[in-house]
Amino acid sequence: MIQSLRNIKLRMKSVENTEKITRAMEMVSASKLNRMKNILYTARPYFSKVEVLMRNVLKSADMPDHPLLKKRSEARSIAIFVVTSDAGLCGVYNHNMIRLTEEFVARKGKDAVELIAIGREAFNYFKRAGYRISEGYGDLHSRYSVEVASEIAESLKRIFLDGKADEVYAAYTRFDSTLRHKPVVEKLLNIESSEMGGVEYIAEPDMASVLDELFSWYLHERIRIIILNSFTSEHSARMIAMKMATDNAKDLMDSLTLSRNKARQAMITKEVIEIASSAEALKGPGSRYSFSRGRGSADIECDKDRGSR
Repeated sequence: MIQSLRNIKLRMKSVENTEKITRAMEMVSASKLNRMKNILYTARPYFSKVEVLMRNVLKSADMPDHPLLKKRSEARSIAIFVVTSDAGLCGVYNHNMIRLTEEFVARKGKDAVELIAIGREAFNYFKRAGYRISEGYGDLHSRYSVEVASEIAESLKRIFLDGKADEVYAAYTRFDSTLRHKPVVEKLLNIESSEMGGVEYIAEPDMASVLDELFSWYLHERIRIIILNSFTSEHSARMIAMKMATDNAKDLMDSLTLSRNKARQAMITKEVIEIASSAEALKGPGSRYSFSRGRGSADIECDKDRGSR
C-alpha cells in the first residue's frame, strides 16, 4: 500500500510538470498565432487587389502564347510545393497535409512528380518514403521570411520555364479561423485562363514588359499568402493541441488525486484496525494468576475481572 501511494505521488508530480509545460506552450502558440493572423489578414486584401489587376491586364494583353500562360499538351512531369512544420506537437496538422499530398501524387504517378518541401516534417517523411525531392527548406520555425518566399517563387518559375515541370502545384493548409484550417492543393503554373476577365488597360511601354513584371509580382505574392496561411494554421493547430493536452493533464490529476485519497484512506483504516486488534489481543479473554505468602500457607487466586477471592 505504501509503495502504491508513493507511485501515485510520483506520477502526480510528473503529470503536474507536464501540465506546466503544455500550458506554457499553449500560451506561446497563442501569442504567435495572434501575430501571424495580423500579418495574414493584412496581406489578404493586398493579394486580392493583385489578382484583380492581373485579370484585367490579362484581358487587355490577349497573349495566350506567353510562357507562363501556355498550357502544355501533356503533363509528363509535375512539381508540387509542400508546406509543413519544422516541429511536431501540432496535432494532425502535418499528418493531414502529408496524406493529401500522397493522394495527389498517387493520382499523378509517383515517378512523374517532384517535390519542393518546406519544413522538416515533409522533407524527412517523403525522403524516407522514396519520393523525389528537388529542394528543401528547413529551420524556418514558422517565421515568415521575404527572402525565402522570393527564392521559392523564382525557383518554381524557373522550374516551369526550363521545362523541368509541365505543371506546378502548391499543397498547403488554408487558414479560415482558429478552429478551422483545411489542407488544399492548388495549381500555380501554368496560370489558368479562368483567372482572366475584367476591364481593359493600355500598357506602357508595351504589354509584354508589363506582363513579365506582373507575373513575377503575382507569383511572389501568392507564395507569400500560401506560407502565411500555413504558418498561421500551424500555430493554431499547436495551440489547440496544447490546450487539449493541458485539459487532459488536469483530468488525469483529478483522477490521480482521487486514487491517492483512496489509497491514503485505506492505509489509515488498515492501521486503525491493526491498533484495535493489538489492543484486544493484549486484554485477552480473562487471564488468571496465583501467589502464596510462604510455605504451607493457602494459595490465593485472583481474577483480573472479578478481583481477589
